[in-house]
Formats: sequence, C-alpha cells, structure tokens
Amino acid sequence: MKNSSFIDKEAYCQYLFDQNAPFWHIATPGNLTDLIFTCTGDYRFGMTQLAIGSLKCGLKVYAYQIMANHLHEVVGAATKQPCIDLLEFLAGKLKRYSASKGRLLDLSSFICDPLSIDSLKSLRNNIVYTHRNKYVVDSTQTPFSSQWGSGGLYFGESIDNLKSIKYNELTYRQQRELTNSRVIKLPDYFTVRNGCISPESICDWRTGRNYFRSAHQYLNMLTKNFEAYAEFANLLGDKVILTDEEMYSAACMLAKQKYNAQSPALLDQGAKVELARRLHFDHNAGNSQLRRILKIDPTILDSMFPQAR
Repeated sequence: MKNSSFIDKEAYCQYLFDQNAPFWHIATPGNLTDLIFTCTGDYRFGMTQLAIGSLKCGLKVYAYQIMANHLHEVVGAATKQPCIDLLEFLAGKLKRYSASKGRLLDLSSFICDPLSIDSLKSLRNNIVYTHRNKYVVDSTQTPFSSQWGSGGLYFGESIDNLKSIKYNELTYRQQRELTNSRVIKLPDYFTVRNGCISPESICDWRTGRNYFRSAHQYLNMLTKNFEAYAEFANLLGDKVILTDEEMYSAACMLAKQKYNAQSPALLDQGAKVELARRLHFDHNAGNSQLRRILKIDPTILDSMFPQAR
C-alpha cells in the first residue's frame, strides 16, 4: 500500500476489518485480581499458556499484553464464547502452576465477558490501548520493548534479527519443561525464544499492522490520543495512567478550556490547585507527577491527596 492514496489505504483497512470480523477485547480486571505474575518464570509460563490456549480455543490474536495482575488480548472469533473458554483454560493452568510454587491464587474475577469491537476505528484503539499498557506504567519500557506483549511486532525490530528455535525441534524433555505438562503437539510455525513461546507464534501481527494505514498513523495514535485511552480504561475498569507528556497535554487542554490560558505555568496558585484536583480525579495524576507538571508545593498536594503520595 506504499504508493496508494489515503482513500485506497483506508478502504483496504476497512476491507480487512469486514473480512475478519467479529473482534473482541479480552481484558481481565486487574483491580479485582491477585498478583499473578511475580517473576520471569511466571511470565514465561503465562506466555506459553496464552499461546496454547488461544490456539486451542480457535482465536485469531492481533495484539496482547501480559501485566502483573491482568492481561489484554485483542482477538477475532465468531462469538464471545471462545474468549471465555480461553479465560477458563488460563485460570485453571495459572491456579495449578501457582499452587505448585506454594501460592494460592484467587481468580474468581479473572473470567469475564470480552468487550465487543464494532468498527475499524475501535479495533485500532483497542490494539493501541493494549500496546500502551506496559510502557505507561513502567518508565524503563517503550511501546516496543515488552517481552510479554506484541508491541514489538508492530513497526518495531524485524523478527528476522531475533534468534528462535522451532518448538517441534525441542527434545521431549525440553517440551515438557516449557509447557509444564505432558508433551503437546503444536503447529510447525510455533517458535521458542527467551524460554517461552515467541510473540510472533501467538499473534498474527502482519494482519494486525494492516488495520493501520501506515506506521505513522499507528505511532501517532500510540502517543497522541490520551483522552480516548483514558475513557477506554475507565470502561474496562483499568487504572488510567498517563505519561508526563500526556498529563501535561491534559493540563494544557484544561487550562485553555477553563481559564483561557495557553499554559498551566501562567495560572495563579488557586487555579493550579483546582487544575491539580481535576487531573487527580479525572486522570489519576499522582502527587509527584502533579508537582513536576504544575510546580505546586508538595506539602499542598500531600494535604489534598494524602493517599497519592
């Protein structure tokens, strides 16, 4: 699509959407779930079981991200039932695995209804939201660097540069150690890297990238659409977390709307305090973030929001 017009590119994206619909966003409620993944070994187990479960349940995966206490997966399926089947499969595997490590997990809220995706615009937002999840909560990450998600497959480093081995070339013992179970027969395209099934084996990233007109559109959505993702996070029950740059953009927007000021720096102390209140309650801004952005005395912020220190 490199030399196609905007209209042609958008038409092709819409064609792909229509061909592959319906779509769903599986988002387990992290605010209601125990800490699931506590170390690298836990994440590796989660990646491998997500790959096996998605295949077993017949899901076409376009994006996913495993977080410490929840996961996101954007998938294609004829109905929502395969999504629920996957969550039941994962809950059973995770409980047994954690019990073998001496931990008892409460996953009573883990199995939930997926969110239906009814338009190309919504699909793009869901994919981008999934890939934002890790890097907005971890300042050491980029949208492309998480080992436990598909973000790196979207306009990031070529997988040709990454060293992998085919799952079916592993020894019997290696396969058992990887899956933590009896040997499972998997398709020949399944590869192993970093001690687990690789992201490209889980995710149909080539089709997923083609739901966007270009890398430019994807990256623009990834970094500049904070309002849409804040609203989406509230819908899913996720905690909204914005980077400093995004929080500053929100502060500038509110300063312009409420005080007709071009920058929060131009506001008096009373207006800054009111702005801090809005950013705290509407966008989950923490005290340290508010201090950096609004230059407010930290003692004032601590008295306003003692739980956000």
